[in-house]
Amino acid sequence: MDKLVVELERLTQQGLAELVTMDADRLAEFMEQRGRVMHALLQVTPTVHNKEVYKERIQAVVSLDSIFLRKLEQYRDEASSQLTKLDAGKTQRNAYDHHYEPESLFFDRKK
Repeated sequence: MDKLVVELERLTQQGLAELVTMDADRLAEFMEQRGRVMHALLQVTPTVHNKEVYKERIQAVVSLDSIFLRKLEQYRDEASSQLTKLDAGKTQRNAYDHHYEPESLFFDRKK
């Protein structure tokens, strides 16, 4: 269990150090790595002694989740904004595009 807690702390500190320069893909990869460590911790059945020893350390790491969540929300909002712009552009382009055959001919009859 000690190895997992140390790994979780190391990953979290590394993530905090790189957070400013992380792009969305790197942040997603980081969160997946951290999630795997957390999942492994949940699989371990701790003793009473381990609960007492690691409780504060794990809570300290988990308390930093809000920082990572804010960054994820920032990327989500940016992506949503870009999608809205793309949809608006597509709508505008469709309004000006003509959907007819450029080779078609029209014949008018004189009455």
